[in-house]
Amino acid sequence: MKRQRTIAHIVISIITLAATSVSLLIAPVMAADSYPLQTTDPEVADALTYLSGEQASDGSIGSFVDSAWVAMAIAAADEDPHDWQMGDNSIVSYLAASAASASLSADYSRMVLAIVASGEDPTDFGSRDFVSLLEGTYDDASQQIGSETALNDDAFGIMALIAAGQSQSSQIVTDAVSFLLANQNGDGGWGWTVGSASDVDMSSAIIMALISAGESAGSAAITDALAYIKSTQQANGGFLSWGSTNAETDSWAISAIMACGEDPNGAAWSSTGGNTPVDDLLTYQQAGGEFYYQDGSPGAWPSQTTAKAIIALLGESYPVATLEPTGEEGVTVDIRIEGQNSTIWSGSVTVNESTITATDSGTPYYFEDPTAIGALDEASELGGFPYETTDAWGSLFITSIAGEEGSDTSAWLYRVDYFSALVGAGDFILGETTPPNPPHREVLFYYISDNNWGALPLRVEVDNAEPEVSETFTVTVSEYSDDTNEWSPCEGATVHADANYTTGALGTADITVDTDATLEIYAEKESFIRSNRVIVTVGTGSGTASEVGLTATIIPAIAITAEPSSLDFGELGPRDTSDPQVITITNVGAWAVEVTCEANGGAGDLYFEGLELNGDLWELFSKIISRGNDTECSATLTVPEGYTGVGEQSGTIIFWAAEAP
Repeated sequence: MKRQRTIAHIVISIITLAATSVSLLIAPVMAADSYPLQTTDPEVADALTYLSGEQASDGSIGSFVDSAWVAMAIAAADEDPHDWQMGDNSIVSYLAASAASASLSADYSRMVLAIVASGEDPTDFGSRDFVSLLEGTYDDASQQIGSETALNDDAFGIMALIAAGQSQSSQIVTDAVSFLLANQNGDGGWGWTVGSASDVDMSSAIIMALISAGESAGSAAITDALAYIKSTQQANGGFLSWGSTNAETDSWAISAIMACGEDPNGAAWSSTGGNTPVDDLLTYQQAGGEFYYQDGSPGAWPSQTTAKAIIALLGESYPVATLEPTGEEGVTVDIRIEGQNSTIWSGSVTVNESTITATDSGTPYYFEDPTAIGALDEASELGGFPYETTDAWGSLFITSIAGEEGSDTSAWLYRVDYFSALVGAGDFILGETTPPNPPHREVLFYYISDNNWGALPLRVEVDNAEPEVSETFTVTVSEYSDDTNEWSPCEGATVHADANYTTGALGTADITVDTDATLEIYAEKESFIRSNRVIVTVGTGSGTASEVGLTATIIPAIAITAEPSSLDFGELGPRDTSDPQVITITNVGAWAVEVTCEANGGAGDLYFEGLELNGDLWELFSKIISRGNDTECSATLTVPEGYTGVGEQSGTIIFWAAEAP
């Protein structure tokens, strides 16, 4: 007998509530599925367990090459490779015993990376000096490492030398960097050899090499390379390599993206299919914890593939570990940078050798001695401000600092200990060049405009830096003379303190402050260079010299939204299952939350028994969402076989948010 089909038109509405029963004193934690992964996450823990199970009696894990990569993965997981042993043989002792197997530039680089990650000395490991061996592959004629037609030996050579503690400005590193930059393809990527088609694996390695050597993540070379990698991304989130995605390519790209300070699991690296490279990489993990090269294919070296996947999932880049840079102590000087309207930066820097690239030509210039322009370069790194140079006149000239550019009537000039130097900033060797006589204490860069080429420095001094409240102290402003190299009182200068004061004929201003305050005092005068700054603490110093308005926009500790506000599963009958519909739950509160749900309504058992989220009954739904993030769940409705209701049946699903455990 044919069963009569009952028709139901079902509408389910969605509302959001927040449960706040957890004490406010408990700090929120990140979602368990956040990236980077932790060593306790099963994906990483299982992969490490797999590698441990592959260790042979001699301490090796896979081949000699594989073992080096595995040692790096162990270190990335915050474990000591020396502790990974079989009997008396550790993976480190195996690498030392097999050190003679390394014979090529790439071998030396890989060994240095593994040795440093293992906490050993790369200049004395297995009776070999791998740093000297690697340096010995540098070719003076072609100014690059290893084969003059290959690029991989330069990339890994740079990372290895940086890992071994060499300076970013060493000749071998800077020459290898120049070689790589000169051979970047038009699409932004690099191939394995000069002129070969771009490859994601090689491009990723070179990105990490350049970043380790000091290349800015915002430089054109890096942004173009990332754009190339992005252009190869497939719907599954991975990157195309030899016709398909694979675990090794995903791992290299993820580590390179992390090296540039970007999130490989974020929206910017989500594919058209809504997947990230992390999503694709995890699809290659097998039940035993190992990562296959591709689906159904373990590849030639599953141990090596697994090691690289671990490093990527932990959010690590290459080199995994580095030694402190070697070299001389350098020269320490104060540096002050006075812009047109304000002080850009002031502080102390230590200068040694440096490499500075001309902004207009892209040519790198190596300075083996500490120079005035090297001090600016160090200050730029510490202060986070940019500067630009040109070599259009044969040597480096500063054209812009912090966006303030020179012109026909304006420029950036510099002084050392207030003396107007007689050579360019790249030729002034700190602690050596005269005049003025060393030791040199301060380098002053300053912006002049309106053809004010003869601008002279101002200097501020106080007779009491810790006066009591209502106690008068005196500020003296002096001006420097390039003719006599001496200071004299500056009349008519404006002194900035709790208010503005004007100096008299003796260059002084008397100041009395009637409240506790900490003052930063400096002076200005038209056509002069802004002065240094002096801190004066009045009384306890707990007061303020002026008021600053404060505002803040406070968001709830726990708050979520769910979209859309309603779902229509359409026309269904008993045993029918609806098409899936997507619900997006967004954390708009301050804390990470755990979201659960509850289905109810006046439709009998329809929603209690038939509503599923992500393939499971609604009551099993649980998601942790970190601040500012969202999650999607797929909702389906299966009408129970014995359900007798007809017509439109309404219900509600309530999503509850509580602080994540």
